[in-house]
Amino acid sequence: MRKIITLTIITVLISLFTQINICNANEIDCVLLEPAPCDSVFTKKTKLKSKIDFYGWVLTGITVNNHGTKNDYGAGGHNYGYNRRNGRDGITDQSGNSYVLMLEQPSDWKLNQLWVGAKKDLDSQFDWGFRADFSYGTDVRYARNWGDQSFDYKWGSGDYFASFVQLYGTIGTKDLYLKVGKFAGGFAYEGLPATKEFFYSHANICYGRPLTTSGAILEWNASKKWTLSGGWTAGVFSSLENPNDDNAFLGKITYHFNKNAALTFKVFHNDKGYRSAANRASTDTYSTLIFTYKINDRWFYMIEGAYTDGKVYGATKTGSDAWGINQHLIYTVNQKLSIGIRGEFHHSHASMFDLPLLTGGRGGDLYEITLAANYKLTPKTTFRPEIRFDQADYANGYLPFGGHENKSSQISGGCSFIVSF
Repeated sequence: MRKIITLTIITVLISLFTQINICNANEIDCVLLEPAPCDSVFTKKTKLKSKIDFYGWVLTGITVNNHGTKNDYGAGGHNYGYNRRNGRDGITDQSGNSYVLMLEQPSDWKLNQLWVGAKKDLDSQFDWGFRADFSYGTDVRYARNWGDQSFDYKWGSGDYFASFVQLYGTIGTKDLYLKVGKFAGGFAYEGLPATKEFFYSHANICYGRPLTTSGAILEWNASKKWTLSGGWTAGVFSSLENPNDDNAFLGKITYHFNKNAALTFKVFHNDKGYRSAANRASTDTYSTLIFTYKINDRWFYMIEGAYTDGKVYGATKTGSDAWGINQHLIYTVNQKLSIGIRGEFHHSHASMFDLPLLTGGRGGDLYEITLAANYKLTPKTTFRPEIRFDQADYANGYLPFGGHENKSSQISGGCSFIVSF
């Protein structure tokens, strides 16, 4: 029944193609020089006298793989555990496109995001504002507060979940303001909102990095060159209820060399507090360095380096780390068509990428390359086909791909539509 309702919604929305508009990712000006997932929505907004802007979009598509593996639902377990529901609702699940983490890509046609939002921006005078982004779909599972299982954690079941991806208030001016509530983490260049992303799938480097967090952040646009922000958050994927008593710092510095090039550094350090006798004081530290360069009106380049360091202080001290490099190169052919390539390398040791409970945390390397295109069907509709190759090389020979996790590589491909309103 859910699939019938979903397909009905999709059919109605697609019928509105000629009435809906989107700032297409083909247009190089739509690429953020300062990456901040969810902080900018490339849609044409309707302004009311109250200065409240409303916006939204639909992301729908399909991804398949060369092994022919389909989604697996049942009571049995899987070697690859990160996509599993851990027995919730009496079943576990696994995407047929194994090892596509966190932003799920089940191997059937799906509604990734039905996104609606409203916001009131600040201006040069002291004022108040807000932002509320609500989304439903397969991508939303990890936008919920599942870290502390509070607030929107139980909104949904199966493959489809709902969440307030962002829900915060602001006070101050457009140059210096405080925001309090739940907001997009922005821990990597790639993020959740479809209208910002050129690629349908996501790089491995952004997995394991929070999509959302809650807290209080002070942001300062110090000059045309410098932007700084920093503040307290309740760990990762947690609400302000914060029953785990996490305390984290999230900071960001951006330097704009000129209007076409920028360098951004982000750091996040989380003290997880007291969880158990064996996990008395855990910490996670994420750091990310991103350089973006609009070479000219046709070419855009991005390179991102990320490092993750985790420590657990229990009966014995243990640690994990992961690092990688992600690159995008996008070429605008004309006003309707652009093409892009993404290449990345990711290495990890005893981290979530190693599945340490299953593989002993011996470390592994991931390689990925993706070719994609964005084609503007109408001013408000973008078609995005892509093909992707993944290769995994684990020290203990673990094979993450295929229906029974017995393949070291995978070719996957798919297409998606973005319709904004």
